[in-house]
Amino acid sequence: MGKGRTDPTDQPEDVNRSSFTYEEMILEDRRLLCQIPRVTNNDHNATRDKENNKAEEQKELARATDRGLELLREMEGKCMYYFSGWWSYSFCYQKQIKQFHALPAGRGVPNYPPIEDTQTHSFVLGRFIGDKSEEEKPSAKTDVAELHTKGGSRYLVQHLRGGTKCDLTGRERKVEVQFHCHPQSTDHIGWIKELTTCSYLMVIYTPRLCDDVAFLPPRQDEIHTIECREILMPDEVTEWEAIKEWYMVNQLADAATDADGDVAQSELPIIGGIEVGGRKLVGMEGKVIEKGRVASAGEERVEVVAKREKGEIRKTSKQVLKKYDIDAEKLEEMKNLLEEEADGKDWTLQVVESNGVIKFQGVFAEDEEDTWNENPTERVHEKDPESSAGQNSKQGEVEKKKQSPKPENSEGSEETFKDEL
Repeated sequence: MGKGRTDPTDQPEDVNRSSFTYEEMILEDRRLLCQIPRVTNNDHNATRDKENNKAEEQKELARATDRGLELLREMEGKCMYYFSGWWSYSFCYQKQIKQFHALPAGRGVPNYPPIEDTQTHSFVLGRFIGDKSEEEKPSAKTDVAELHTKGGSRYLVQHLRGGTKCDLTGRERKVEVQFHCHPQSTDHIGWIKELTTCSYLMVIYTPRLCDDVAFLPPRQDEIHTIECREILMPDEVTEWEAIKEWYMVNQLADAATDADGDVAQSELPIIGGIEVGGRKLVGMEGKVIEKGRVASAGEERVEVVAKREKGEIRKTSKQVLKKYDIDAEKLEEMKNLLEEEADGKDWTLQVVESNGVIKFQGVFAEDEEDTWNENPTERVHEKDPESSAGQNSKQGEVEKKKQSPKPENSEGSEETFKDEL
């Protein structure tokens, strides 16, 4: 945004005035002064001297074709290979293209280059002019190289004939070879495909053609940016400056917060699922370290994650669920399972950690009649929602705090109960 009504002629000295035009525009009742770059249209001469341009284009294509063939001469005496299932293909520049089955590597047979299996048939797909192999036929020839253009890219094409006679068509096999510029690779066969019966297409990528600008991939279109600034009236300047100052202050504050968060996150290690130094468990107001004690072998650590008491269902905090890696969906599944099993009674869902093993345990409250029996029975249920429904693995224990009344001098056994929660 800018301040005040901007004079199009009042521009900084470092701005090339001939490169831009300025127009006033209105966007949602806001007046804007826009700086529009001048773009030179190279097509304005396209309709002039068409015959001369066409002749120049043909001359350029011929030059690029000759230059392309000159660059490809460096491939003479070298062969490339392509593997496709049962068949392998060899491309030897200025010689031939052959389809054959390669021997499996091992026992003296190298992985590369592939060795032809002489016990199976092989086929010559096409030959270059000048191939002096024994199988060369008088009809073998290579068309003059052509320069093709597709999608803004130029590539060199050669048609090879004189291949092995095709049993289906009765004619010799032939192949079209396309050479594409690929600056970030070595010479290699991209792919080969049989377009029609005994007629093939092979694509070769090579960085050699990239030495001529005519074969380079097309450049992306240049982007020209239009910049607009709001035109303010004199009485709007004060408000605009206040908004700008507020925006800058908040932007700096957000950047500082993000930087501190990134540093803190990158420097705090996580050990045993606990972020060391994160002050999530201790180190802040209301969070203190509990007095430790030595755990004996086989000791269990029990924590309640959900319970039903007097018809009301309560769940533990998200921190506890995260501590034991329990998602809300899993907790809801276990809660529904206990609710169905309890048949209206109160229940408690616990997480039991023993010797590094974490398991879930469901505890059901006793009926009122059972709690006043002289010899109360302990009921234990352990549920694992991932186990099968027919698994007989209900295990656990419920300890209830209840003591039978007795006279001071009466004799009898003493029963001690612990509160579950």
